[in-house]
Amino acid sequence: MIEFEKIWVEQCDAARGIKEQFGTETALGYLIGEKLVNFVRAANTHPEFARELPNFVAEVKVIFSPSELRLYFDTVKRVGVEGHVMTDEEYRLMRDAGALDTSVVRGAEDVIIVARMREMLLEESAN
Repeated sequence: MIEFEKIWVEQCDAARGIKEQFGTETALGYLIGEKLVNFVRAANTHPEFARELPNFVAEVKVIFSPSELRLYFDTVKRVGVEGHVMTDEEYRLMRDAGALDTSVVRGAEDVIIVARMREMLLEESAN
């Protein structure tokens, strides 16, 4: 049985399959916009996740090229499941129905996390 803080290994394997079957955009949304976002949130309060974060980031850099990562960060509209599985119309419908956490605080947290991930994933390729 895998240790929960090492779940990123299975998530990276899944992202490879998603990339092959559904394309890079979907795989980026899944792995970065959903799984890595949640992992960074967990790393903020759980040391075991914080210790694994550099390994997760390193593997994401293996799966995606710097240009793929840059394009993702330049075009990402939202994160979480709704970021890569919902159209803009579906998102508006769910938001208007009150089914999504659209609080200002959650939005600010998301912006900070996306900026942190961008820095981690593109730091070496920025040179």
